[in-house]
Amino acid sequence: MELDEHISDAGVVLDVRASPGDLDAPAVLRDRLRALAAKGYNVILLNVADVAYIDSVLLGAIVQAYVATIRSGGTFKLLNVSKRLRDLLRITKLDRIIDSDERSRPRV
Repeated sequence: MELDEHISDAGVVLDVRASPGDLDAPAVLRDRLRALAAKGYNVILLNVADVAYIDSVLLGAIVQAYVATIRSGGTFKLLNVSKRLRDLLRITKLDRIIDSDERSRPRV
């Protein structure tokens, strides 16, 4: 997993690039979030536009990121959610707790 961060007054956007079977994803994400929290950032926007495949390891990393951010009093949101990830969040009912951007949802 690779993470590029873009820091602004509003918070931090983390651009995620991950490949299938990336077993160190939870640790990489957790360590980056701890570093950002130590610097005082508590608004995390996770850009998943470059994530082509979501497996249980990456989904677990996203949930860990959400929990860590919320526990520290912060805000967590997913950006550029693919249809596959949106469906996975819906099936697991995580869409009820993890906020995601509306731009990636089809207009009705």
